[in-house]
Amino acid sequence: MNVNDAQHCEMVQQQLEERIGLGQSLTPELRAHLEGCPECRAHLKLLLELEAALLEGVPPMQPPAHLKTQVLSAARQTRTHTQTAAPAAQARPHASRRWWPLMLGAAAVSGLLAFGALLTPSRGTAATLPDPAVVVAAADGLLVASNDGGGTLNLLRGDQVTASLRSDGAQPSWFTQGVRLGDRVYLADAANDRVLEVGTNPLKVVRSYPVPDGVAGLTASSGADGGRVYFKTVRGSVGRLGDPQQQITVAREDGMPLADVMDGVLLSGGKLFVTHHLSGEVCLLDPDTLNVVKRVVVGGAPVDLAPEAGGTVLALDVAGRLLRLGADGEIIKSWPLPGHPDKLGVNGSVALVTDRAGQLTRIDLISGEVHPMPLAHPMDVIALPDGTFAVAEGGGAGKGSVRVLDKTLRTSWELEGRGGK
Repeated sequence: MNVNDAQHCEMVQQQLEERIGLGQSLTPELRAHLEGCPECRAHLKLLLELEAALLEGVPPMQPPAHLKTQVLSAARQTRTHTQTAAPAAQARPHASRRWWPLMLGAAAVSGLLAFGALLTPSRGTAATLPDPAVVVAAADGLLVASNDGGGTLNLLRGDQVTASLRSDGAQPSWFTQGVRLGDRVYLADAANDRVLEVGTNPLKVVRSYPVPDGVAGLTASSGADGGRVYFKTVRGSVGRLGDPQQQITVAREDGMPLADVMDGVLLSGGKLFVTHHLSGEVCLLDPDTLNVVKRVVVGGAPVDLAPEAGGTVLALDVAGRLLRLGADGEIIKSWPLPGHPDKLGVNGSVALVTDRAGQLTRIDLISGEVHPMPLAHPMDVIALPDGTFAVAEGGGAGKGSVRVLDKTLRTSWELEGRGGK
């Protein structure tokens, strides 16, 4: 590494420290640098590990406003001293940096604990709710996954954050979908080519399942065998989680930008419905053998699926349609929608769809009436058992919120990130 490269990495690592300290998401420039720099990825991992450690058991307290700057400055000075004074340690930068908090002295460690209190959620606030991307109805409340630097997971009970952790990954997480199976939640992380199995009592990552081609769709179904989790990969394969032998390719799709990684998977009426938004198809598979039973060209770009009472299935077309499909996958009814919606939630005769461009739309499935509602950056919507809906509203820079709406789009409660909206 030449001098210019070293100076650039030093600047990048300072920016990482500042953004992690403020709970801000990483810029595209930082993400691009991290992809090609193992040194800076190791530094990011260290920062996230430190933050996670500080979150465990730290009593709430209000630190002075200047503390964060002093702590990060001390960390950088210690890191520089370690790199220049210990050449042998430079061969293993992650190992040498792992313990730099222990070298800051008692006063600095006390300051770090106080700084950790900035990241500890207090009642009525969402200090650790940055850029929410996915929300799932868990056994113990709502699980919210954020597309911030460390893939933050938060457990909400009502409008309170009760537990928080960083899921960590080689790349900054990009969560696209979550499903519940029993007391577990499964989260698709497209950036790290994995599905996380998460327990919520206590909140912890139980297992990480590698999905080499990246995850585009996810669904879960209960059964006598304990249930199954099905996934669709970015490149068009469908499989069952934890069963590497059960995976078939139903489409040949190229890779795509993370923002476009989306497809629907749904078990309904004894068939596995899978969308292929690049070809405008819905495929019906045998859920046991994964053999393709039928292919239906619905046109547009179908990206999400939801079941209806009576055995019909709703398919959301990002080109601006909501489709009702029969048990054979054929289109029964179509509703035109504004914008480019990409997530769907259904409760009885009401469907809500999100559009990342800044809109939530309510569709009355009986009358066909459509009501749009402006939101800053809606990323996900799910139907809750009590007939309400939960919406994850992102925004970056530590902003965003999770809100619960009734069927009339009235907000029951909302929990905002510390940065507001």
